[in-house]
Amino acid sequence: MRTCWFIVLESLGQWWVDCEGKAYGPFADREQASDEARAIAKAFGDPTRTSRVYVPTDGGAHRLIWSGQAAGASTAAAA
Repeated sequence: MRTCWFIVLESLGQWWVDCEGKAYGPFADREQASDEARAIAKAFGDPTRTSRVYVPTDGGAHRLIWSGQAAGASTAAAA
C-alpha cells in the first residue's frame, strides 16, 4: 500500500480520526478533528508513503483536505 489514509468520522456525537484501524480522539467537533488529523498525519504518518486526510462534508461524502509526507520523510522514500 503506497498511501496512508487518515479519515475523520463521527460516531455517537464524537469526532475521531482513524488510520488503518488506529483511532485518535475523541474531538469536540469536525473542525478540531480535521486540524488534529492533519497534525497527526504530518507528525506520525508513515514516512515511506504519502499521507492523505479525508473529512466528511455536510452531505456525508468525504473530501481530501490534505496530502503530503510525514515529517522527516526523505525524497528517496517518496519515490
